[in-house]
Amino acid sequence: MNHTIDKEKSLRESNQQKRKTKVVLVQLGSPKSPKVSHVREYLREFLGDPRVVDINPILWKLILNLFVLPFRPKRSAEAYSRIWNEKTQSFPLITITESFAKKVESYLSEQAKHTIEINHAFLLSSPRVSDVWDSWEEDLKRAEKGESIQPATKLLAIPMFPQYSEATIASGMDGFAKELEKRVKIPPFEFFTDFHRAKCFIDISVKQINSLLSEFKDRDGGTDELVISFHGIPKRRVIDKEDPYYRHCYETFVLLVRSIEGIDKERIHMTFQSRFGSEEWLTPYTDAYCCDLVEKGSKRIAVYCPAFVADCLETVDEIGNELGEEVEELGGKVQFIPCLNDDDHWCEGFAELITHHCESSQSEIYEQYYQMEKEDYKNMEEVKMEKPGLSSEAKGTLKIVFLTLFLDLIGFSIIFPLFPALAKHYLTVDGDNYFLQAIFGSITSLTQLGGADMNAIVLFGGALGAIYSLLQFIAAPIWGTLSDRIGRKPVLMISVFFLALSYLLWFFSGSFTLLILARFIGGIMGGNISTATAVVGDITTRQNRSRGMAIIGIAFAFGFIIGPAMGGILSLIDLTQIYPSLVAYGVNPFSMPAALAFVLSAINFIWLSKKFKETLPPEKRGRNESDRSINPFILFKPLPYEGVNLTNFGYFLFLMAFSGMEFTLTFLAAERLSYSSMDNAYMFIFIGLLIAFVQGGYVRRKANQVGEKKMALQGLIFLVPGLVAIGFAHSTWLLYLGLFFLAVGSSMATPCLTTLVSLYTPSQDQGRSVGIFRSLGALARVIGPILASLLYWKSGSSSPYFIGAAFLIIPMLLVAKLPKPSEA
Repeated sequence: MNHTIDKEKSLRESNQQKRKTKVVLVQLGSPKSPKVSHVREYLREFLGDPRVVDINPILWKLILNLFVLPFRPKRSAEAYSRIWNEKTQSFPLITITESFAKKVESYLSEQAKHTIEINHAFLLSSPRVSDVWDSWEEDLKRAEKGESIQPATKLLAIPMFPQYSEATIASGMDGFAKELEKRVKIPPFEFFTDFHRAKCFIDISVKQINSLLSEFKDRDGGTDELVISFHGIPKRRVIDKEDPYYRHCYETFVLLVRSIEGIDKERIHMTFQSRFGSEEWLTPYTDAYCCDLVEKGSKRIAVYCPAFVADCLETVDEIGNELGEEVEELGGKVQFIPCLNDDDHWCEGFAELITHHCESSQSEIYEQYYQMEKEDYKNMEEVKMEKPGLSSEAKGTLKIVFLTLFLDLIGFSIIFPLFPALAKHYLTVDGDNYFLQAIFGSITSLTQLGGADMNAIVLFGGALGAIYSLLQFIAAPIWGTLSDRIGRKPVLMISVFFLALSYLLWFFSGSFTLLILARFIGGIMGGNISTATAVVGDITTRQNRSRGMAIIGIAFAFGFIIGPAMGGILSLIDLTQIYPSLVAYGVNPFSMPAALAFVLSAINFIWLSKKFKETLPPEKRGRNESDRSINPFILFKPLPYEGVNLTNFGYFLFLMAFSGMEFTLTFLAAERLSYSSMDNAYMFIFIGLLIAFVQGGYVRRKANQVGEKKMALQGLIFLVPGLVAIGFAHSTWLLYLGLFFLAVGSSMATPCLTTLVSLYTPSQDQGRSVGIFRSLGALARVIGPILASLLYWKSGSSSPYFIGAAFLIIPMLLVAKLPKPSEA
């Protein structure tokens, strides 16, 4: 018995002394099947990785869940279905990786088989990294129980991507790091990357290419061009983040070209495929480049993809199917060269490379790679943006501008759902107030003029909103011109400070006089929108200005989402009921929305003072004689810049129709559908969400490509069916259908018209020009609601919408006549 125990103990000690490496070949993975639900699940995890899509995570989650995942999976599922193997019930990447791992292990030398074991894992499929880790822990348990098994003493992870990139290899490293957080037992481990210059990879790739070029010669009569296509990444990653991927691709390309036979070297080209989103990616683009080659007379295009070692969607379908069809339509032919996959020579060579990495000296490992000389890089082109993006400093400034505008719009829209309740409240507690009597006296006059029995309580809201807009109309060009003279920061600081004061006054507005004073100050200070917009003009170029202006549009949209929501929800919290003694200080049932708005403005003021840097240098301030006057009426003389005045007038007419809808919408909903204040708030939230998503997900990315003029015209056209649908609406679904068209149309028209004004105007006059633009918008918000209300009560609830739809033909014609910004 003792002899047996000693033998088992000796065996365990012997196992513990032996060193063994657990090699994990890591691939990305594939969906479970080509079903749309499985593809959506796969894309949610893949595109949700911040290494893959490295933009603002909050914004990207909104875009991903509301724009990408509802639509893209269906299209991707169609592509995946074309490469799905019904027999194996799997995708090529999965079956090839499994076969590759088995073959690599079989090609290990007899000695290496005792010290190396080969496993495979996927980041997004089974088996996952966690499964491999579980198997190692199970081996440990079995060894501890005395079983004749040798657990690994080291873990070696090999991401199966030849060239390093943050989006692939770093993502794989993150996968291991996440697993570390969950584990107690962690073996020594390392990553084996960058085998893009490995002799086995280059030599066997060359052998594969040469063999197929010879086959193409027999089958097709030869090959005219050979395209080496790598997976693309955004240029920004290479330029700003110094991702070495482009350099690694170039090194692979150079080493392949050296040894490829059967085609002239000048007919071998390096391209990049698989773009996603609207950013500039590494160029030239494979699809466009191949089509161009065919149009120039080269009909037979061979394509090899050395960024992949196993065929997958990007090779089999994107190159073999989609590119093949594009080229065929032009009269050419794609000669697809498969990846190395589980080729016996490749498996044997990679097994040898792994063995060297695990057991050889550094000098022996060095010999397994081709080396590059300085001379080899002489033809490597520098990666440059065709259209320069925003600098990190400009992005920081945009965030501050976003917050400023967001709070301005909250102040404008927070009162929307409260108008009827406000009127009833102040008529009850302050019915003899001079200003209250003046407003209702004016409404009574309009009633008599219109010849209809108006509901004065409802029209009170339009009057109070018009006062705010009238003050913005007066203040906007003053703030814009003043900022052109003294700089942007002082104007923003002053206006935000007094905006916070207006909310504080509203909080204590027990009398209607204080409410009017609060709205008076808020309206004047809300005119700083022109200054904030001018800031965007300062920090952007002509090429990326539309993206900056879209941020302004998103701020407007979120202001219209949060404002009415805050007004509707927080008005349910009546401080006078909770703390009756506060009534003596002027606290009223509507103080809670004011309190939150004040806190947000105070935070904004502090943020501006500490973080905002002046964007208008002294040498660009106050160059023009007209800049010395802040008289708002002088500022409305036509500006001497082609396109500006036409754009301003078109915007004014468009916003008259849109704001008329805005202010009568709650009346129509109450009359036809018996909507409450919260129901009205939901409508504005719906509009705001759509505007935010369209501007954030479409306008911001596509306006420069489509053209601001064209997109503005498209937006105006979208508004027409929206107004008509609301005019006919007697059901919720038709009302919201109309709101959909209105939201989409305005989200395209507003930022693009703003961008056009900025593009037509030189930098030193941005504040004045944009100030006039915003001031005309405020004036439209004064006239539009008044005219729409009169039409509503004189001719019926449908008339402002039908007339507004017809009226939009005028701004459409004006925008159609605008010159291109480069020609202005």
